[in-house]
Amino acid sequence: MDYKTISWYKYVRIDSPESMREDLRSICQELGILGRILISKEGVNGSVSGTIESIEQFKYLLKTIPALSNLTFREQLVKKNAYHKLVVRVREEICAFGQEVDLSRTGIHLSPAELNRFYGQEDFVIVDARNEYEYAVGRFKHAVKMPIKNFREFPKAAQNLNPYKDKKIVLYCTGGVRCEKASAYLKQEGFKEVFQLQGGIINYVNRHPDGYWEGGLFVFDDRLVSDVAKPITNCQHCGLDCEQYVNCHNLDCDKLTVICANCQTKMNNTCSLECQNAPRQRKEAPLEKLTAKKVIGRVENYYPKSKIALIKINYPINLNAAIYFFGKTTASTVQEITAMRSEQGKEIDFAPAGETITIPVIEKVRKNDKMGLCS
Repeated sequence: MDYKTISWYKYVRIDSPESMREDLRSICQELGILGRILISKEGVNGSVSGTIESIEQFKYLLKTIPALSNLTFREQLVKKNAYHKLVVRVREEICAFGQEVDLSRTGIHLSPAELNRFYGQEDFVIVDARNEYEYAVGRFKHAVKMPIKNFREFPKAAQNLNPYKDKKIVLYCTGGVRCEKASAYLKQEGFKEVFQLQGGIINYVNRHPDGYWEGGLFVFDDRLVSDVAKPITNCQHCGLDCEQYVNCHNLDCDKLTVICANCQTKMNNTCSLECQNAPRQRKEAPLEKLTAKKVIGRVENYYPKSKIALIKINYPINLNAAIYFFGKTTASTVQEITAMRSEQGKEIDFAPAGETITIPVIEKVRKNDKMGLCS
């Protein structure tokens, strides 16, 4: 089955964000769509994933809402649903910035083709409006990195761009929502010529896969990194070309680190020897306490932020079953299946053999770990 992930945003006055929240949540649930949608009085910002058919229906229904009738979408084909749950929330801002900006005075929208022309003909400075960890795995050629860990830090960090006030500034981000505020802020601060990449990185790489983008694209879904180009980052431990982010297994660190699959095993998914030897690691449950009847599945992926495992099962399984995981570097722990979703993201009480499911796990698991059924 083919899947698609789409993202969109629009800064527009929403008189009743709560009402829109209920409408969009209902549409997503009816179509089996998962993802994250933020709504505020200033507009809407969302990214969702589902089957191609359901996404096309969702796009149509979304554009029937008068305030969103002229939406444009950033789209990517994916092998599986890129989200494991649905979150639709009302917030103060759809893109937290922390400062008032006049969104009627944003930068000039620059198409992907025009950006290519800039590289060949214009004297300009291209600025990455994203966070440092996003810049680390991929960026545009010659891009200036902003020293920020979240977007609220952009206004303070913008003083680093003062030497370029009289130059042409081109801002870019994943889909464009951050650049609307960042470009308006720079114009507010006296920058003369400010542009922003229309549709963001996703729009650019879809149109020009062999253009000026270098490396992977950090995305805020279960993939973490979309491999849109050859890696430009290296494994922190062995130096191998790699763009795979993992959260450090040391519970007191937990930082995102680029580590290849081999070093993840050797270093127990930690970013340093200090973290590997840190005391707050996974606790092992004695194997003699396990009374396993059979191995019923294999872990295909683990999402550390949400503690969700994607599992291919080869035996039928029921909700509330007692299970455990084990692997070469994974200590065994017993737990109950407290929630279960199908590959399409629907809540289920039973999964037949051959199904791919997602379940919450109490301890970290690894790809290819086995899942056993306890008696």
